Amino acid sequence: MAGRSMRAAVFHGRGDVRIEERPVPEPGPDEVLLRVAATGICGTDAHEVQHGPSRVPIERPHPVTGHQGPMVLGHEFAGHVETVGTEVSALHPGQLVACGAGVACGGCRWCRTDRPNLCDRYHTVGFQRDGALAEWCVAPASACVAVPDGQLTPDAAALAQPMSIAVHAVRQARLAAPERAVVVGCGGVGAFLVHVASRDVEVVAVDLDPARRDVAASLGAHGTVAPDELTALPAASRPDVVFEATGSAGGLATAVELLPPGGRLVLVGIQAGGPGLDATDVTLRELEVIGTNAHVVHRDLPRALELLAARPDPWDDVAPVAIGLDQLVDEGLVPLIEGRATAIKTLVDPSSSVSRPTRMA
Repeated sequence: MAGRSMRAAVFHGRGDVRIEERPVPEPGPDEVLLRVAATGICGTDAHEVQHGPSRVPIERPHPVTGHQGPMVLGHEFAGHVETVGTEVSALHPGQLVACGAGVACGGCRWCRTDRPNLCDRYHTVGFQRDGALAEWCVAPASACVAVPDGQLTPDAAALAQPMSIAVHAVRQARLAAPERAVVVGCGGVGAFLVHVASRDVEVVAVDLDPARRDVAASLGAHGTVAPDELTALPAASRPDVVFEATGSAGGLATAVELLPPGGRLVLVGIQAGGPGLDATDVTLRELEVIGTNAHVVHRDLPRALELLAARPDPWDDVAPVAIGLDQLVDEGLVPLIEGRATAIKTLVDPSSSVSRPTRMA
């Protein structure tokens, strides 16, 4: 691919994303070059564009990757293997793969204890090294999982990364029947949380948007309610576990209010600040607070692919449209920033100049 160019969405700083021509990257010995089929965008991307740079090393080199300067965004993606590095044997050209984006060192204490998402040198494709809002992307082979032939379309496979975040969060929550759970916020990861958790326990989904509540019901929620419909629940019917997936102060307050003494609060949404938890309340009610971050690629990403393939209905209710790179800012990032995105998940087709319906079946 040497000498060829590609189109890419490049983040230059706060509020500044440009569609540019860039050289097609070359894979290193332990990497693969992917022709990107579809890339999801999420609230983290929107937050970086609106408030950053914070994750992206624009102003100083990243201590692990060494990257400094404008960055190709995109960390939720699937694509076909074009070429493989000299040390890669598990993947081969032509395969459809989902990428988990997280990269760990493999040797620190966290990696040795099977918690690589807490690795001392953890970094993410699309935040600390160039990502997949581009026609081509280089990714470590260790962050990629092959999609079994015929099980998923490329568009559906692009949902595997956020699904794996939900798989990891549910694993951290230690759910077990006959417990009950509530998911507060049914956006990107929240919708997947409903789908994963409802396979084990009874789940109620809470969201402001009635359309999202309808999707949550189709994903397995046993009940759906708006936040203002939540009344004081009797202790006997309160959930054992509440997943907070909005990252908002209001969502956190709702989650804490729903918990009975001894309940487990799982923080999935990243809180932007504010008063936070009342430590005295946590102590007196013996609440357990569980933070969850990223996923474990080798364990959570294969399970995410299984769950995506097992659903009888296609996933176009979650991700109905794949926009082109030229629509990324106006139809993708800006609606997320302004809180008016209608789709739970928006995909981008980097090889297309126009929007299209997703292909999920």
